[in-house]
Amino acid sequence: MPSISNSTTAIVCRLLLAVLSSVLVFATLIAQLPGNAWWIRIFDFPRIQIAVLIVVTLAGYGWLYFQSGLRLSGYMLAGALALALGLQLYFIAPYTPLYPTQMQESLAENDDNRVSLLIFNVLHDNREVEALRRLIRSTNPDVILLSEPTHWWLEQLEGLEADYPHTLFAPQENKYGMLLYSRFELIDPEIRFLVQSKIPSFRVKLQLRSGQEITLYGVHPRPPGLKREASEAGSTNPQNASHGDDENEKTQAGEREDSDVRDAELQLVAKEVAKNTNKPVIVGGDFNDVAWSHSTGLFQRIGGFIDPRIGRGLYNSFNAKNPIMRYPLDHVFASGHFRFVELRRLPAIGSDHFPMLVVLDFDPSALVQSEELERDAGDEEESEEAIEEGTDKG
Repeated sequence: MPSISNSTTAIVCRLLLAVLSSVLVFATLIAQLPGNAWWIRIFDFPRIQIAVLIVVTLAGYGWLYFQSGLRLSGYMLAGALALALGLQLYFIAPYTPLYPTQMQESLAENDDNRVSLLIFNVLHDNREVEALRRLIRSTNPDVILLSEPTHWWLEQLEGLEADYPHTLFAPQENKYGMLLYSRFELIDPEIRFLVQSKIPSFRVKLQLRSGQEITLYGVHPRPPGLKREASEAGSTNPQNASHGDDENEKTQAGEREDSDVRDAELQLVAKEVAKNTNKPVIVGGDFNDVAWSHSTGLFQRIGGFIDPRIGRGLYNSFNAKNPIMRYPLDHVFASGHFRFVELRRLPAIGSDHFPMLVVLDFDPSALVQSEELERDAGDEEESEEAIEEGTDKG
């Protein structure tokens, strides 16, 4: 094959590789910056995609090397790409089977202390109700937690209470509604507005078949990067006035949301759980945050949560409609009282999220045998700052 060292093709290839390398290195480094600005935090999401593009770009340098050799700038950019790839893989690796599992397998011989949870962001304008009903029948979960349902969804799911008599409903038209259906008795069910007046979350106690009580939190905080609509600017929550006063409503219509409001809600839950470490707790829902982000890691360390994904797989739950741009956004975290039974990503049924099925066993011995997530220096201070910044803005 003739050399392309002095051809226009070689010049174009070098230029394209240099531009692509610079963009990929920048995208990798900017995600390492602290802060909750949306234009920084959105780079937390596409680590898999960036890693794949880095591999492709490195292959391009390899091809160019064999065709015409590399100049010093080419070697430097390829080296920077290799380091960027290592950094991306550092974050992705725990969510592969090559990594040790964080939640140990269940040893239970019966289901007395078992809870199966179906979590699903239905997508507010999705109309595949019958597909959801069929999915519920086929998976037969104990608890169903739905995010983004409107009043239309609540009406269409009428009759589900025959099999799931214990319910908690907060349907909304703003894409942040929530519905909870349970075969287990709900004790002290609460609909809460922790940070923003129109973003509900759930807290309930479930009584398992054995009589054991566990606490379930359902969350769906607002993601970073979205523009706030005019109808949401200046909203207040009379039940939570300290976090919803007009004077605190600093984000105006049309501005993009930073991650501070999302992070504050998750930290409020984590700190609440941390006060009762002897209580078995599950937190589930659409976190609008990836499993490997710094904010999710802080949530885990503050709350002492175990992630059933670690050591098992990515289980990317969004975007079901785009096979290229997919991330793990829908999560179930649990305190160290639980062991792993099953985790499945279910087939797409009209939403941009895949339904997720998680089955866990409460095991009193698991807490003793689980390694505690050690908090990093400064975690407490960072958590408090996240809560202060998010609640001031919310």
